[in-house]
Amino acid sequence: MLGGRYRLGAPLGRGGMAVVWRADDELLGREVAVKTLDLTGPDSDNAGQRFNREARATAMLNHPNIVTVYDTGVEDHTAYLVMELLPGPTLAERVREEGTLPVEDVRTIGHQVAVALQAAHDAGIVHRDIKPGNIAYGADGTVKVLDFGITQIVDEALGHHHQLTMTNTIVGTAEYLAPEQATGQRVDARADLYALGCVLTTLLTGYPPFTAPTPVAILMKHANEPARDVRELRPDTPQDLADLIAGLLAKDPAHRPQTGRDVAEMLRSRWAPAPTEVLAPAVPAAATTQFPATGPVPSGSGPVDEPYYEEDYYPQRQSRGWMWLFVFLAAAIAAVGLYLLLGNGSDDPTDSPTGSTTPTTTPTQTTEPSTPTPTPSETTSTPAPIVTITETPPRSETPTPSETVDTGQAVTDASAAMGDAVRRAQGQALDPEVAETVLGWLEDVDQAVQDGDGPAARSKVDDIQNELAQALEDGKLTPEGQATLDGPLANLQSAAEAFRP
Repeated sequence: MLGGRYRLGAPLGRGGMAVVWRADDELLGREVAVKTLDLTGPDSDNAGQRFNREARATAMLNHPNIVTVYDTGVEDHTAYLVMELLPGPTLAERVREEGTLPVEDVRTIGHQVAVALQAAHDAGIVHRDIKPGNIAYGADGTVKVLDFGITQIVDEALGHHHQLTMTNTIVGTAEYLAPEQATGQRVDARADLYALGCVLTTLLTGYPPFTAPTPVAILMKHANEPARDVRELRPDTPQDLADLIAGLLAKDPAHRPQTGRDVAEMLRSRWAPAPTEVLAPAVPAAATTQFPATGPVPSGSGPVDEPYYEEDYYPQRQSRGWMWLFVFLAAAIAAVGLYLLLGNGSDDPTDSPTGSTTPTTTPTQTTEPSTPTPTPSETTSTPAPIVTITETPPRSETPTPSETVDTGQAVTDASAAMGDAVRRAQGQALDPEVAETVLGWLEDVDQAVQDGDGPAARSKVDDIQNELAQALEDGKLTPEGQATLDGPLANLQSAAEAFRP
């Protein structure tokens, strides 16, 4: 029993002088992981300082992809650190059991580790021992970075504190050390990014980029030999992923991606819509309104094999908004022209709007559609929206625009589709609290439609877009979740923009 509440069970692993145990927190009634360190050994003073620094460093971090620290203390000659218990496996165990991982799994893992490293680096912490054995799966299926036992607190290193290193020892794991770390030079956050490149190589090929019979020989390879192209060992690796790994493994830190955020965006861009692409509706449109896609429809929900975008991610979202504005302006012009045509096409008020005098321009429903839906291969200077009139008996009055297009129903249908997508993503792909917030705002959108309040509906849709963008940046929305929600969100935005009661 430690701390009067933690009852140790079976050991989960050993490293150096530390042991990790499965334990029961008898005060709160939950299982935890407890790392213990014997402070009576020959290097106990230095080990105790290392242990205290791990506790401080990990406790400073609050991120979904970093293991959570609950408690720490010293009892007799034993220091202990209490952490969340991860069900695992570690990436090292998964590669050992399964071999190489699917490419898209590697992308997802790389993204999650990159955002975790960014959070640590923002707090002034360099991990210095990123490797598959220090990355494990949490209960929600995401991966978490653990073991900050040899982290470098940058603000301390820049002051007058002595760096804690074992005598005549380079701290870290040889297969995953950056060249500057292997040669005993000062390291910064870019050393962690080099290690991430080594991890991605291991996940794709089954082996780290450099192997040799001894740790010293491996360190020499890190310092002097260029890494092989991963496609030589894993030919199905996409070009953009191979290029990213090659950049991460650059010998000179200045030639690598400079931040974890950069790496995360490079990986995430594979799921981002192209700057000139408008996604097609994810569900069939209502009978009264049909909004066509103005760009090529993707063949599937996953990423396509293209190089990642060089532009920043968020400017792409802004550029897509300008394109929507262009499409809606074109739709408004087309609608005015349609109204003028219907209003002036006959002097006789008893003429039916479905008459055959204007077969090429009247979009009312007949047995054969008179206006074909444009295909992605057609090129026009102004995309013309398709407006399908609700099928009704001939009327004596010329229909008004409000009777022609029931955009309120389109918003309601798009909101329902968005809600279904959010519920599917909730849990593993989308943080439950974020999901509940978005679902609440979707109810507000529906209420705004009932109230005939177009600005309120559009404002809530903007809130939803901003909330999901922030969730993606905070690691509360996975790239797969973003890909699932992007289409329904685009449809909801277009329907809300067209809603002008």
